[in-house]
Amino acid sequence: MTATMEKAGKLALICALSALILGVVNSITEPAIAIRKAAELKAALSSLLEEGTPGAREDLSDSSVILSRYPVEATGDWILELNGKGYGGDMKILASYRKDGSIMDVVLMDNSETPGLGKKAEKSEYMDKFRGSGGSTPVPVSKDALESPDAVSGATITFVGIATPLQEGSVYVQSLGDK
Repeated sequence: MTATMEKAGKLALICALSALILGVVNSITEPAIAIRKAAELKAALSSLLEEGTPGAREDLSDSSVILSRYPVEATGDWILELNGKGYGGDMKILASYRKDGSIMDVVLMDNSETPGLGKKAEKSEYMDKFRGSGGSTPVPVSKDALESPDAVSGATITFVGIATPLQEGSVYVQSLGDK
């Protein structure tokens, strides 16, 4: 019985020390991670625009898909932060739209998609199928709607998880008109 108690005490001490060390490491790395994420966001916002500058972020609370918007100064266009549901969970998507709701560019930010399949959506070429759609041209929300479906046939959940929020974003921007 004493040997069991001694082992349990040692195990509890090891667990407590591990938790303490992890807490310290987290408190040290958290500010660096926040700075890196802010830099990634700034770079992504700039990469989405052909012209103009993104304005201040405006949070939207009335939708679980359209999280926030950035007005594009000088052009009247919009950048939307969208939430998609992929195979690995939530996906943060940034997309720029013209006033008519057509998609200019898309960047997949935070996601937990499957390496090798869903992760291919992080590449700029993957988003080619969405650029120019929206507005008067429907956003392809199923792979059947594409003229040439991509070779990533196993990543249908990722495709729909990106396409559906982009479609909702297009409708939303159209509803804004010239606001």
